[in-house]
Amino acid sequence: MTALLLVTRELDVQPGEWLLQTAAGSTVGRLVIQLTRHLGMRTINVVRRRAAVEEIKAFGGDEVICTEDEDLLQRVAEIAGSAGVRKAIDCVAGQVGAQVSQALAPGGEVVVYGALSTHRQTDPAALTIPLPARSVIYETKAVRGFWLHRWFGTASPADALRALSQVRSLVAEEVLSIPQGEPFPLERFAEAISFAEAPAHGAKPLFVFEDGRGVNPTTP
Repeated sequence: MTALLLVTRELDVQPGEWLLQTAAGSTVGRLVIQLTRHLGMRTINVVRRRAAVEEIKAFGGDEVICTEDEDLLQRVAEIAGSAGVRKAIDCVAGQVGAQVSQALAPGGEVVVYGALSTHRQTDPAALTIPLPARSVIYETKAVRGFWLHRWFGTASPADALRALSQVRSLVAEEVLSIPQGEPFPLERFAEAISFAEAPAHGAKPLFVFEDGRGVNPTTP
């Protein structure tokens, strides 16, 4: 739902248009890549590890920028032109989020839906996105937030059902593939939590009960 709403509603990305996104290797990032390829859009994908570059390209990302050894602003200019991109999504915040806002073209906008730059979101500096006032005033760049829980609270029941139906169809048509969880029996609860908190764990822990049902322990 988050990937669908960010791409098609919050930013209304058009076919052929560039979309810049951070944390491209995350679950939402991969779903964004799948969705934009289906809809004819192009992605500039930001990752923090060099080892992830080829993986994201093989997954379908058009361009990949590695912040470990590349300058984000320079690479965006090389890919999309010196003016920058008009649309971006960010779930890292901190300095990376600030660079994304700087990479926007005049009149561009970035939607922030997470803050992965700080574990447990307790570091105030990492939760801050420094924005030059001149770019906001004279270039009319916009930075705003998105939270799926709040969207459900403000959307009409009919609108929510339409979005859910669209996601279901995309999954059924195999446009979107949902990563499988890492199964844990309930008695390994502590191990599942440690797995969820480990960096780059790759899959979400999934409690498996005797009847085969699965529950994600990190989802409220």
